[in-house]
Amino acid sequence: MQRLYDLDARKIVMGNIVPIGCIPYQTSSAPLDETGCAALPNLLARQYNQRLRELLAELNQKLPGANFLYANFFDLFMELIKNHQSYGLYGSLKSSIRPWFETATDACRGDGGVHGGIIVCGPASSLCENRSKYVYLDPYHPTEAANLIVAEELVHGAGRYIFPMNVQQLINI
Repeated sequence: MQRLYDLDARKIVMGNIVPIGCIPYQTSSAPLDETGCAALPNLLARQYNQRLRELLAELNQKLPGANFLYANFFDLFMELIKNHQSYGLYGSLKSSIRPWFETATDACRGDGGVHGGIIVCGPASSLCENRSKYVYLDPYHPTEAANLIVAEELVHGAGRYIFPMNVQQLINI
């Protein structure tokens, strides 16, 4: 990040690590904790994320004119996973007009394991009919619908998942 600053970058958004213990690959292949996720990968992600947040705060203090934003993907994805039925396409609250996520544990595309999380994409892999009703496209990656919710929160959110300001506020500086 120092190198980016030395190259005159002043507005940088750094995302933390998502709850990798909750991706379909992990939930199909590892022991799960009370959250329904694999504990160790999430513990390691939390430890890294805490240090990243501290580092960004230090850099904002130390480097004149620097604006390093901390994007909290971990908590945002945990919110989507825990409350997936409250979110729909493009981040709308559950309504009769827009669909909402039916599952946050199963992969839309994949085979093997409890949640289709072992084989990414092969000749026998299944593909769900409506990807926008899934948080995860395959054993590792979120769907476009989930990514749109994340983007909306980072660009326009009130600060719960991006700190110290959102991307729109950063652009206006």
